[in-house]
Amino acid sequence: MSEANWANGNETLLTFCGQVDLRQFLGRRPRVVIGHPYLGRGGSEARIMWLIEALKLDCDLTVVTTGGWDLQALNRAYGTQVQPQDTEVRLAPFPRLLQRYPLAMLRWAYYQRFCRQIADQFDVRISAYNCTDWGLPAIQFIADFAWDPVSRNIDGGAPPGLFYRNTPLRKAYLAWARSLMRPSGRDPLRQDWVVANSHWSARKLAEMGSRVRSVIYPSVWQAFPLAPWEQRENAFVSLSRIASEKRIEDIIQILDAVRRRGYFVNLYLAGSLGHDGYGRYIEDLCRRHGDWVRPVGYVSGEAKIALLTRCRYSMSACPHEAFGIAVAEMVRAGCIPFVCSTSGAAEVVDHSALLFSNTAEAEERVVNVLDSEQLQAELRNHLARQSERFSLQQTIEGDRRVVAGFLQEVAAS
Repeated sequence: MSEANWANGNETLLTFCGQVDLRQFLGRRPRVVIGHPYLGRGGSEARIMWLIEALKLDCDLTVVTTGGWDLQALNRAYGTQVQPQDTEVRLAPFPRLLQRYPLAMLRWAYYQRFCRQIADQFDVRISAYNCTDWGLPAIQFIADFAWDPVSRNIDGGAPPGLFYRNTPLRKAYLAWARSLMRPSGRDPLRQDWVVANSHWSARKLAEMGSRVRSVIYPSVWQAFPLAPWEQRENAFVSLSRIASEKRIEDIIQILDAVRRRGYFVNLYLAGSLGHDGYGRYIEDLCRRHGDWVRPVGYVSGEAKIALLTRCRYSMSACPHEAFGIAVAEMVRAGCIPFVCSTSGAAEVVDHSALLFSNTAEAEERVVNVLDSEQLQAELRNHLARQSERFSLQQTIEGDRRVVAGFLQEVAAS
């Protein structure tokens, strides 16, 4: 049975997780709200769905968002079995005429304001995606640093497109959003129970003055079949958004240099090529290296499992990845990933033979592994042990420990 099947809402969940009943702290079922500004299909949506699975047995749950709640699609995307009766869903008011536009900052403003309006109706307030200003003590799951202007500039600047440039229109839009937000004056990073998704993130948050209470790695819920090494293609896969901060061009440059040394590996580029400037740039690189770079677009479900178990190796060149769930997925699928040593993904692989700080070093790391069957076997054994750190069990146990600790503080106050 796959890990996705055990979290089915029956009474074995508490025993499986080795956790106390969360009803004991208040003498009743705690009222818990889980917030997310908009439910797309990224890593933070997996967090909200598995939080529901972790807490539904002994908590009364409410999800608050501005849109995107499609329970059947979310269950399918993240392997959960959440039922309509498991949680109430409350949509933050957002003008219907604006629903079809991205307008992330405006959505964020409406979402934050609504969260503060309903915050006192709950015993536990949780943000599944970065900091929400509830105006009251809360649990904050930090997924990335897109909210921090300094980090965003380091990671590759603002998103492409005219609207995102520093124009009078952009300034007016941001000012409008800020006026709608009406912050409470509370500092969530310093006053709330902050949960980091890696020790890399925890260190970065500590530098910002945050009080990090827990580190919980995201889980890989998919069950990957055992694919014998000798039957896998001598190829690399990049599983990533096609965005400038992901440094896709570095991956192509590294493997091109490896090929020039006589190692004729292929690269499968899994991610949607957008119509922005960076997407067109990567599309052009794919055409120029069309004999070995193969863009396969966005993959999910069985197609993703088939791709990851087909390839022997993978690579991530993002230097500021907070965790790297795609890298964890590739580890669970049996790939050998090479990752940037300055990122949170370094914790996922945790082996010096797979870490690089620049393209030249990456080239040498790859060649060293390709040259040694003994090293390949050593790394595969090491990564198999590493993969247990990203199991559903450890994530659900961690989530419940955080909520239990928060409830203890609520009961004591």
